[in-house]
Amino acid sequence: MVTNPTSPIRPLTVYKASAGSGKTFTLATEYIKLLVANPQNYHQILAVTFTNKATEEMKQRILSQLYGIWNELPDSQSYAAKVEAETGLDAAVVRQRAGIALHLLIHNYHQFRVQTIDAFFQSVLRNLARELNLTANLQVGINGVQVESLAVDMMLENLKSSDPMLQWLLGYIMENIKDDKGWTNSDTRNNTLLHDIKYFGCTIFHDDYKTHREILEEVMQRDGFIESYVKQLRDVAQDAEKCFRQTSESFFETLEDNNLTMADLPYGKSGVAGLFVSIGNGKYEEDIIGKRALACLESADNWASKKHPRRQEIIALAESKLIPLLRFVIENRESKWKIINSSRLTLGHLNNLRLLHSIEQTVKQINEESNTFLLSDTQHLLHELIGESDTPFVFEKIGAQLRHVMIDEFQDTSTIQWENFKILLQECMSHGESHDLIVGDVKQSIYRWRSGDWRLLNDIERQFPSNMMQVESLQTNYRSQRNIIDFNNTFFTTLAKQEYDDLTEEDINGAASLEHAYHDVCQQVPDAKPDQGYVEIQLLPTEDYSQHTLELLTSRISQLLDEGVRQSDIAILTRTNTVIGGIANYITGELPDVNVVSDEAFRLDYAAPVNLIVDALWLLAHPNDKLVKAQLVKNYHQLILDDVSWTQRDCLLATKDLDEMLPEPFVNGMEDLVQLPLLELAEQIYDIFSLHRVTSQSAYVCKFFDILSDFAMDNSTGIEAFIDYWNQDAHKKTIQSDQVEGIRILTIHKSKGLEYDHVIIPYCSWKMEMDDTLWCHPQVEPFNQLPVALIDYSKRMRESIYASDYEEEHLQLTVDNLNILYVAFTRASKSLFVIGKRQSAKTRSSQIMKVLPQIADHLAGSTIEGIEDEEANVVFTYGTPATHTQKTQKRSDNVFLQIPTPLEVSMKTFQQNTQFRQSNKSMEFVADENDEETLTAQSYIKMGNVLHHVFSTIRTVDDIESALLQLEQEGIIYDQEITTARLKDMLRKRLQDSRVKAWFSPSWTLYNECTILSTDDNGHVVERRPDRVMSDGERFVVVDFKFGRPKPEHQTQVKEYMDLIRNMGHSQVEGFLWYVYTNKIETV
Repeated sequence: MVTNPTSPIRPLTVYKASAGSGKTFTLATEYIKLLVANPQNYHQILAVTFTNKATEEMKQRILSQLYGIWNELPDSQSYAAKVEAETGLDAAVVRQRAGIALHLLIHNYHQFRVQTIDAFFQSVLRNLARELNLTANLQVGINGVQVESLAVDMMLENLKSSDPMLQWLLGYIMENIKDDKGWTNSDTRNNTLLHDIKYFGCTIFHDDYKTHREILEEVMQRDGFIESYVKQLRDVAQDAEKCFRQTSESFFETLEDNNLTMADLPYGKSGVAGLFVSIGNGKYEEDIIGKRALACLESADNWASKKHPRRQEIIALAESKLIPLLRFVIENRESKWKIINSSRLTLGHLNNLRLLHSIEQTVKQINEESNTFLLSDTQHLLHELIGESDTPFVFEKIGAQLRHVMIDEFQDTSTIQWENFKILLQECMSHGESHDLIVGDVKQSIYRWRSGDWRLLNDIERQFPSNMMQVESLQTNYRSQRNIIDFNNTFFTTLAKQEYDDLTEEDINGAASLEHAYHDVCQQVPDAKPDQGYVEIQLLPTEDYSQHTLELLTSRISQLLDEGVRQSDIAILTRTNTVIGGIANYITGELPDVNVVSDEAFRLDYAAPVNLIVDALWLLAHPNDKLVKAQLVKNYHQLILDDVSWTQRDCLLATKDLDEMLPEPFVNGMEDLVQLPLLELAEQIYDIFSLHRVTSQSAYVCKFFDILSDFAMDNSTGIEAFIDYWNQDAHKKTIQSDQVEGIRILTIHKSKGLEYDHVIIPYCSWKMEMDDTLWCHPQVEPFNQLPVALIDYSKRMRESIYASDYEEEHLQLTVDNLNILYVAFTRASKSLFVIGKRQSAKTRSSQIMKVLPQIADHLAGSTIEGIEDEEANVVFTYGTPATHTQKTQKRSDNVFLQIPTPLEVSMKTFQQNTQFRQSNKSMEFVADENDEETLTAQSYIKMGNVLHHVFSTIRTVDDIESALLQLEQEGIIYDQEITTARLKDMLRKRLQDSRVKAWFSPSWTLYNECTILSTDDNGHVVERRPDRVMSDGERFVVVDFKFGRPKPEHQTQVKEYMDLIRNMGHSQVEGFLWYVYTNKIETV
């Protein structure tokens, strides 16, 4: 392990890295330290993160800094100094080893294991395909939602009148009608029953469902269980309601028997009588018991006003009959209401739960037919395979190859991912020289909807013994200017305390975990940072809030641009995607010279050429669709013929035949075109409509053809299937827009890990708690007959058997919202502008407004106005807007950090003249089974290829076992002819030869299949790759393995290798040819 000699040797280091604290620098440095310690061990390091972009950035950082250290570049000096200080190695040694490591990584890039956590577990899955009963050519499906949508369609299409599922669906519809939802769910997500079912059906991909799937399915499939369960819950609820109803009736009968009415009691319906009205009407919540009812419970005197002529009579009646009824209600309300409320909550989604099993089974059927395995199933399948074993064979194979594991963004890890990964980590930690890392920040955990669990990092100290782990905090903020850091320190310290106090006041269990998560929120400021940076928060009145927000937003943008700020240095962060379009349209309307860059702006369905191709495909499948034909004519005339006067309405009303307005080859060739393979058909459309003329949107077209190619590779179906895929998912794909100059507008979630000089956050008034459903565990009879229940989240849960589930979710939502704000505020390096709404209860703005006065008191030099005037803007400011200085991008000498020059791409098509070539497998299939010579030759070739692979990968004789195991995992040893036993026998016999055995001795320094670069007579680079090159420090030995008959060119080939090594300055070079099957060795 690479470590400071004075520090204790602990195999695991956990870095808790706050925003802007140099997390990537730390990760890259730790990775480089391991490489410098032993460059040959590059393939034994695994670093995982959560996005492809983060993976690319990490790889580039490692390669660029290795190059910089090797070449003593100034930009890499900080990395070199840290590596030298923490390894104790001389600077020259560090430089030399950095260069060696760089070359090894580049020439063995496939073993440069910096990858996403999903990619890593996919590789594990493929290695275990046999144990999991999966095929070797398995396709991994990413879009589970698309498959689920198709499954629901298939399921409904196959429904029969006798199918129990039809009754479930009818029950679901009736429940909607009963709940005043009509035929459709009023949720704004979807508008139809079908979409609502599909939305709910996606529950099958959630970790909570997968965890409880088996036990839930077992219970739900029992004959008569649902009917019996529903009856029991309704019976207990009706018994409780009947009890309350009878009590209410007794109360009013008592009044009537004594010639009294509610009007004779204090406050009438607003007094104690109102309580009995409420329970009679089926209202049992806690708020029905007011102070007046409690006063009547305390004293009979409070049942009649002092001036009532029958006061004493009423008091006597209260003492004898009315107070006992009131006491019964107050004493039993909570327990009875808990039963009623729990029953209603539990039954709310019972019909939906019955659909999940059917949907999941149909999804499985679709995946089996298409030989697809959904990415979302990977973790649970591995978890089931791992089981309870401490050292499962799943990771023993991988652990034998890995020595060091690094996990980035650990706060986004799900529980099941961690349970799988922890076993690998423990395996690595068991090795003597392992150096493992976990890096994350609890405060930036904002992906709980993807099952990320911030508590894993928050409680990491409990996961490992203290002598195995050390925790380090990265507390210095290198990103933001001093005033931004000071503001965020004060703001989040104050807000976190406020949130903690609110949770404590609500008696929410677990509030201490929030306090612990933010205990280190205050960051240090580098001494060299001047007192610069500006923060402005404005909370606007409710009236015309949206319009005033947009006006203030554009005003701030104009101000920044007038100061000389580049558009690309400004970012607008939003809570959700839904407001992005409106913001972008308003800015471009008010500020025409401003370019707004967002993912939405670079979607494929915003590109006219792509839409033209899709419309043409649709028209080929539906030639009578006049609306699409009119759309196609309009696009063709506007885009290609530059006739912008055409509209779709003009096309529909035109007296001229629409076919005459389209290219003749398309109209006349429709019958032939529709017979073409999908990809070739799209290329023909591209040519026929002359789309090559639209050069400005070629990037969209190329991306579209990439998607089309991927679809065609995985699907044998035609136009209709692709159009469905396009409408459901593919149309939302985007092209890369990083190089486009303009103001970035993106969600807070997508901004994570990024930084901008100037950040504007409009509409900072989102709801703190959104409608959702929770998986809960009923613990009380008869509810617990269902092992898990799906419950709508609301405060109603507090007065049910699901109170603890409510408290847990309420805590989680509080942390979620606090973390989202932390991520948003910490993206800014120079200025931060926040626009929210005042007097907006239960929103982010209300919490901000609550703490702003405290923050103003703590931050010297800050100002706050408008607090007292409810019609005015609340305006908080801190710092002074800095004078803008133009950035100059200095060209780096690092080859890995060159600024790319954007080039226009163009799409070209060509005629495909396919030639038939027969594969070896095909020839083997059609070969005469009596043709022994042919079959024997093929067997020899197979065996030779496998043996060549083994000899090329092993260093010594001891490596044979692991090499054969690896070949089994990769599917190279796969049939009855080439078995592990047969290979072992062949290898054992050949390695008995003393000369051969000497070549596989551990005394050699080995260069297995390393590429030698040289130039030919024309100056072109030529690659040569000897099978095995060995050196003992003085002489070099070249060995080439052959599995056929000797040929003269074999000697020439090895001589060329020897000459190349001599040209490198090595005089003692020997060469051998080893014909493995005959065990003949020729000296060259």
